Amino acid sequence: MSKPVLVQLVQNMRVGGLETMVMTLGEQLERDYQVHYLSLEGDKAQLVTNWPVLNRLPRFDALSKPQGVSLSTVASLRQWMRRHRVQYLHTHHVGPLLYGGAASMGLGITHVHTHHDGWSLSLPRVRTITRSALRLFAPISVADAPLVADQFRQAGCRIDCVINNGIAMGRFTPGNVQQARRQFGLPLELDLVGTVCRLEKVKRVDRLVRALVALPERVHLVVAGEGSEHCALEQLACQLGVQKRCHFLGRVDDVHRLYRALNLFCLVSDNEGAPMTLLEAQACGVPVVAPDTGNCRQMVCTNLGHVVAANAQSEVIEGIDRMLQSRGRHAAQLRQFVSQTGSDRVMANRYHSLFQREAPCC
Repeated sequence: MSKPVLVQLVQNMRVGGLETMVMTLGEQLERDYQVHYLSLEGDKAQLVTNWPVLNRLPRFDALSKPQGVSLSTVASLRQWMRRHRVQYLHTHHVGPLLYGGAASMGLGITHVHTHHDGWSLSLPRVRTITRSALRLFAPISVADAPLVADQFRQAGCRIDCVINNGIAMGRFTPGNVQQARRQFGLPLELDLVGTVCRLEKVKRVDRLVRALVALPERVHLVVAGEGSEHCALEQLACQLGVQKRCHFLGRVDDVHRLYRALNLFCLVSDNEGAPMTLLEAQACGVPVVAPDTGNCRQMVCTNLGHVVAANAQSEVIEGIDRMLQSRGRHAAQLRQFVSQTGSDRVMANRYHSLFQREAPCC
């Protein structure tokens, strides 16, 4: 007997935390569904070239949506869902909510939508569109964190349930530190502070580069990711005289191995929702410094991590220094925290119950 068809619909299948979460969820749901991954934007071949991890997906496609509103994309998506006999639709963020909701009307498809952050609701247009889409298409409306749920409810948007995002616990595990450092050509005996993110202004990696000036010489920064700020960050490191203490690795696909090389993981963004990198690092036994924004505070293991105020450079420096001095990695406690907070299996089981309408909305 063939499995029912479920499609995970995203705006653009490029390197990112949301997209990684979608693949992690899909991998777990393969037990019960034939899972497809569909990108509204982008050419399939180019997306795979830009992110070779997509080659591992059993079923991936893209609709090459043009910029702006595209009624032809609604028609193409509707045709795609009919051709693949889709029974379950899972959309992420407002664009897929609109296009997926419109394209699936009248097809008898169970539609679940997940909201991944609430900061975009500060834009009146986004707030109005989201409220209207939820009323018109009536999907099961899920928030990926309690704080995100509160933000949407305060904006007049219906939230039926909260399901925490999960990470692949079997992939993100502690490992040999020296072996990991050799793999990435990193110093073997120094203190390595790392971050993994898209190199855009909102991620504020410049704060970590600036922090090196006030930290001991034995502290080096490891940056994994690509983006428009890459050159500016390298220039800043040169201007501050810390270029020899900064290691820009570009895109890293086997990021679970990189975490193992670190003494400390840092995320100091201006805005975040529920960043999976915090859970990934802790699952690998690495403590974290995180910003007090979005759901970050709830994703940091109490007493084994450090939360800093947004826009507080002095707190970033103090947090890094404090965590490096503590030295203890406490891998078992960190993994236990993640298994209770963000396990891929728990996440998948809850979504499966929603798709089958077995679990009451909360």
